[in-house]
Amino acid sequence: MISTLTKNKKALTLTFVFLFTALGVQSSHADYYPSGIQQNVSEENLRLNGWTLFYEQTYGTVIGNTTTPIRPSGQYVILSGKAVGSSTILLAAAAPTAQVFTETVANTPQLLNGTYWYYSLSTPGGFGANLGSIGFAPTNVINQSSADAQTPTDELRLSWHLDASNGGWRLGSINNWNPSIGAGPDLNVSTDYLKQVWTWNGVSTANVRRSSNLSFAQSLYSSDTLSDSDGQLRLTVDQIMNKYGSLIK
Repeated sequence: MISTLTKNKKALTLTFVFLFTALGVQSSHADYYPSGIQQNVSEENLRLNGWTLFYEQTYGTVIGNTTTPIRPSGQYVILSGKAVGSSTILLAAAAPTAQVFTETVANTPQLLNGTYWYYSLSTPGGFGANLGSIGFAPTNVINQSSADAQTPTDELRLSWHLDASNGGWRLGSINNWNPSIGAGPDLNVSTDYLKQVWTWNGVSTANVRRSSNLSFAQSLYSSDTLSDSDGQLRLTVDQIMNKYGSLIK
């Protein structure tokens, strides 16, 4: 029995060494790479975990019918919003940059890292050509008209106009269509709230190996030579570790 366990342990270890060392896949996770939509996030937490502020302008600032000003080169991106003068982000979500900035058919968001994302340069809202929007939502039901006007009271929706005339449009339930707060602030021209884009370049500087006594899983997760853009590699490792963790230390 002991001989069989030893052989299994060696076989599994060799398999992982081959997959994660010989193949040299790159690590995809910063120390803070949250799944799903986040609220009340400290900016300091982002900075301490390797994120850099790439873009910050008032909600009233016009981006244009393009994503060039807000598209970073880092492997991962966070879109977020907050009040001017605050260090607490009200709403944020993270996903792979390349996928976030892959254009989607209007009102057809894609699920990335637990959040529904959309980016369209033309929308069917009936307000004219070259009116687009980018943002995220908690479900696949959105109303790009031209930015997402679905459920104005929903606190988990962020949407920015991509056109030549309008800033805005919403930061959760903060928008001028929300009946629960009267007319609401008009974020299309607001100087009280900020649009932010954060980026992480795929190289973790905080999660450093501190001891040769780390477990296999800890060593794997702290590696900066692994790449896993959609999280599936890590999910597979988690499943294997749950089943065979007692054999791999």
